[in-house]
Amino acid sequence: MRIRLWCPLERKRRFLLASFSSAAAAVWIEFQGREWWHTREMRLFKRFRAAFSIRLAEKEWPRFTNSLNCDGRIFRRGSRFGFLKMTWAESKSMQQHSTNDVGARKVLPTEFYASFLSNAAKRRKPSPIRSLIPMEAAPHMISMLAGKPDPNTYPFASMVVSVKSPDSSSLTDIELRGEDLATALQYNESGGVPELVEWVTGLLKDVHELGEEEEDGLRVCIGAGSQDLLYKALTVLVDPGDTVVVEAPTYPGVLPVLHSLKCNIVGVTSDEDGLVPSSLEVLLDSWSTDQPFPKLLYTVPYGANPTGMSTTAARRIEILHLARKHNILILEDDPYFHLYYGSGPPPPSYLSLERKVDGEIGRVVRFDSLSKILAAGFRLGWTAVATLQPPTFSQMVVLKLLQSWGTSGFLTHAAGVAEYYRRKRDVFETYLNKHLTGLAQWNTPNAAMFYWIKLNLPPGGSETVSGDSAMFIKHSAMHKGVLMLPGESTYHDGRKTCYARVSFSLLSDEDADEVLRRLAAALRDEWHSTENA
Repeated sequence: MRIRLWCPLERKRRFLLASFSSAAAAVWIEFQGREWWHTREMRLFKRFRAAFSIRLAEKEWPRFTNSLNCDGRIFRRGSRFGFLKMTWAESKSMQQHSTNDVGARKVLPTEFYASFLSNAAKRRKPSPIRSLIPMEAAPHMISMLAGKPDPNTYPFASMVVSVKSPDSSSLTDIELRGEDLATALQYNESGGVPELVEWVTGLLKDVHELGEEEEDGLRVCIGAGSQDLLYKALTVLVDPGDTVVVEAPTYPGVLPVLHSLKCNIVGVTSDEDGLVPSSLEVLLDSWSTDQPFPKLLYTVPYGANPTGMSTTAARRIEILHLARKHNILILEDDPYFHLYYGSGPPPPSYLSLERKVDGEIGRVVRFDSLSKILAAGFRLGWTAVATLQPPTFSQMVVLKLLQSWGTSGFLTHAAGVAEYYRRKRDVFETYLNKHLTGLAQWNTPNAAMFYWIKLNLPPGGSETVSGDSAMFIKHSAMHKGVLMLPGESTYHDGRKTCYARVSFSLLSDEDADEVLRRLAAALRDEWHSTENA
């Protein structure tokens, strides 16, 4: 790929030339200096330029957002506004990701969701206080509404947090004082601090290429982490006896929630390319049980927990079509979206796809998290589902950080985190090959921080012909000082399996080497004890 880039920098036209090789596309771009910019296009241009400034010296194609990798929309928009000249040649794989313009799409009305709400949600009345809190910000309003403590009674005068720059090359102090500190320590709106909601909305629109229109169907609510938001969403959507479709295996943290709701859980096969559409199609097209027809599909499309695999773009499009055909909602749980480090361009999210593939907008409920990128202890995430107020202090600290970084800084930091985990994955796989060759099988993950390992265990009887990882971990691995998650914890039906999930995120190189040496020894001992029995 050859790119000619004209960048306005301090009101001067500065020429940059870079050469890249790419199997995906060939692009020729000239940015022309302008004295004025459309706000939306200027933001996109800045992100594009920022990505190049990071990657030019490394002679590699920048990790853009999904649509920058998947279609020419940004380039076409820039050309229409007159500051970009281009030719665009798409390969077959690019065309696979490209979708139609938005002519035939429609935003689903609010009434559409009535049939999906649980009976408990239908009976729930809005809080009389929280529904009025936004009115406190109205001009000239004097509020006697909520029992908020007076900030003058708080013992905190100011707070200073030192944060790294997006590329971790320097430190910057972020200070909370005055009105910002009072906001951080006070009750706030249930949907989140408005400024943070606005920032996150802008991030989503940039990263997932959402429309600017008011009717585009996007509403962001901040919550106490994506798992908390997911729990609240499920209680709003699921009644006892309802049917929910999940990947098999699936995120172990969601299964106790679904079991507590007393719903029917149906698993759909997944493999190294993610959820299998043909398996989902057979399930839905041939539904003939006495159980209610599925109303929800829960999926982790990037770096699925526990398998570490990401669903391909082609499969996502098929799954979206099936969801529309059978009138089910997609719960897109995507905490590892920014931790993709695969060799190819990242597939578009379901949230992005439903705005690109002709059809309705609003069938996807998306869950994002900052836990894996900024700090797990902040417990902050977002979705389109309303929630009770998350901690305001965490929101204000994160808001100050994000405002300091800007969107390009956040994406730079996220790319650095993804690269960090890619390197840890490569080291871990080196030791997997060293110690477990012949003792286990695995696929190399392309996102997140997990391996889904098939352990070569002695047969455990007719029901567990491939071995039981839970029993092995309890009676053998733990005695060797090895702790990992048994695969049965990730299946909706608790089936016995020889698979186990291992996380490499916190392991030093030395610990990775040692723990896999111990695991190999435990596997050999397991076979030795069986042979001597």
